[in-house]
Amino acid sequence: MEKKGKQLEENSTLFTHQLVALADLEKFKEQMLSEMRRLLSGGGAQLSKQWLKSREVRKLLDVSPGKLHAMRVSRQLSYMRIGGVIYYDRADIDKMFEKFRTSASK
Repeated sequence: MEKKGKQLEENSTLFTHQLVALADLEKFKEQMLSEMRRLLSGGGAQLSKQWLKSREVRKLLDVSPGKLHAMRVSRQLSYMRIGGVIYYDRADIDKMFEKFRTSASK
C-alpha cells in the first residue's frame, strides 16, 4: 500500500515541461471545495468532543464567564477541574438542555 502511494505521488508530480489541463484544475478545485466544506462543517468535530473547556462551553451556551461560574456554583452544570483547567462533559450539557426544554403547545 505504501509503495502504491509513493508511485501515485511520483506520478502526480508536475514537471516544468508538463502542462496543466483545464480538467486537472477543475478536479483540483472540486477536491479543495470538498475539503473546505468538510472543515467548515467542523461544528461536527466539536460536537464529537466529550470534554469541553470553559471557553468552548461559554461559546456553545452564549454565556459570560460569570454566568458559567454561577451555573457551576448552583450545580446546574457539573464539571471537573484538573490543575487550573475546568472541563465539562458534553453529555451533561445535553442533559441540562433536555431538563430545561419546554414542550411546544398545540
